[in-house]
Amino acid sequence: MRNKFLKTCFSGVAAAVFCFAAAPFAHGAGSSSLEDMERELNALRASVSNLTEQIETVRGGQAVSSAPLGESEKGELEALRSEVNFLKGEFQTAAQAEELKAEDIAGNVYSEFAKKVTLGGSIRTRAEYANGYYSFPGDVTLPGFNPPTIPVGGAATGTRPKSSIDDDYVLNQTRLWADADVNEHLRIFIQLQDSRAFGVEGTTVGFATDGANNRIDIHQGYFDLKNLFDLPLTVRVGRQEIIWGDHRVIGNLVWSNQGRVFDGGRVMWDTDAIHAEAFAMRVDEDGYLSYAVDGSGNSDENVYAGMLSFKKLLPGALIELMYIQKNNQDETAAVSAHTGAGKGNTIIHDFGVRIDGKLPNMDAVDYTLESHGQTGDVGDLDHEAWAFAGRVGYTFKDVAWTPRIGFEYAFASGDDDPTDGDHETFDNLYPTNHMQGNYGFIDLVSWQNMHDFRPSLKVNPTDKLMMQVDYHYFLLAEEEDGWYNAAAGLVAARPAGGYSNDDNLAQEVDFTVSYQLYKNVGILAGYSWFGAEDWIEKNAGDFDTHWGYLQTTVTF
Repeated sequence: MRNKFLKTCFSGVAAAVFCFAAAPFAHGAGSSSLEDMERELNALRASVSNLTEQIETVRGGQAVSSAPLGESEKGELEALRSEVNFLKGEFQTAAQAEELKAEDIAGNVYSEFAKKVTLGGSIRTRAEYANGYYSFPGDVTLPGFNPPTIPVGGAATGTRPKSSIDDDYVLNQTRLWADADVNEHLRIFIQLQDSRAFGVEGTTVGFATDGANNRIDIHQGYFDLKNLFDLPLTVRVGRQEIIWGDHRVIGNLVWSNQGRVFDGGRVMWDTDAIHAEAFAMRVDEDGYLSYAVDGSGNSDENVYAGMLSFKKLLPGALIELMYIQKNNQDETAAVSAHTGAGKGNTIIHDFGVRIDGKLPNMDAVDYTLESHGQTGDVGDLDHEAWAFAGRVGYTFKDVAWTPRIGFEYAFASGDDDPTDGDHETFDNLYPTNHMQGNYGFIDLVSWQNMHDFRPSLKVNPTDKLMMQVDYHYFLLAEEEDGWYNAAAGLVAARPAGGYSNDDNLAQEVDFTVSYQLYKNVGILAGYSWFGAEDWIEKNAGDFDTHWGYLQTTVTF
């Protein structure tokens, strides 16, 4: 009987050991907290204490027994004592958890702060092929554009770009971030980024080109003071992304391998009915980014902005009122390549409104309207410009593949006379023009001196697969002005001789396919064709541009 009792005790302790060993796995991600685990261990402690008392009973019973313990029974009793001592040590560690936390000995194992930190990252790799007017990002020499010289009444002379000039390359962007909700009033966000083109930086099997270096940097780093004074008020200070609406005037340039961030401070007020914010950001410190330091120590470029959004004023729609001031004090900056001489000191005031929503009781119809007016000074010129964009779409929700047909029209003013003392070319400010293919995915046209007519069709064959085709027809708003790409760069200015009735700029066709391979793996592919029309043929070169890409994004 004694032997049977010892086996029972030993089995009970073995079960306790198994429960203790399994507890950490049962309390993994998504399980109960450390406090719940401690309560379970306390219950196990009581069970082992009971077993210990029974062992002592066995020991006492042996003193009055006429039969001594056999060798087998002695071994079982010794093993039982060893297991009890082991569990006592583990219980003692769990009991000291609060003390260890207070003394910061246990680190993140018992840290409440560790539970409030979210870690994440992404790796985005994109292979591109391009020719014609499209260029490798940051490489202004491709396609070697050299506009012809066309005297008044004369024939064109000079070198035109070649359609045979092409390139292929692979861009890679890696991001890691930590998001910490320290408490109800403090949040900290830090995001590292490394962006590069394959083969640009030297490796152990290659060679380093002059000027190539490691591009790892702080992409975002800011803190939020939340719920200030117990109000829906947040103050954000540091390096941060800012996105307004459809990215038309302020965006994070997400398609670019580097992206765009702003350095400064931002105040936000958010309720169920309204959202309001204002910010002051430093874009360029003393002209260092534009390589145009004037020596005065006051060549800064700043942006000041405010927005008021109404979430419920119009049924089914969001209304946004915007003000943006672009303040560039670089006195050596050229006004533009086509408006003649003029010093910098650009101050532009932009007033905008955007309405985005769906028709009440008919949510198959979506629409977005946005318009901006600008005034101010661009060097010695008076700046007056405006722009408009509107899109509407209808989704056939009860049809296979849920097709959406849409149409969009965009306009931005241009300058009709470079000698009248006025500057009327709309300033695109700080956009993400690639976003939604606003003016074509190939990024050869911006919201400046243009008309864009765009029909589109999008289908979703499965929940994971999306296919879209877009067509654009571009006109210049003013033939006397130039042609601007998505980076607001002047691709070609109108020659002094000029042409009449040549506002037809180009056509573009975009094919886009996206596929969500897995929850954290997305694939995006596209092809674009850009066909020159009369204005480009006569002022730049008569050939087409082709561009294609394949992109994979992994998040974790």
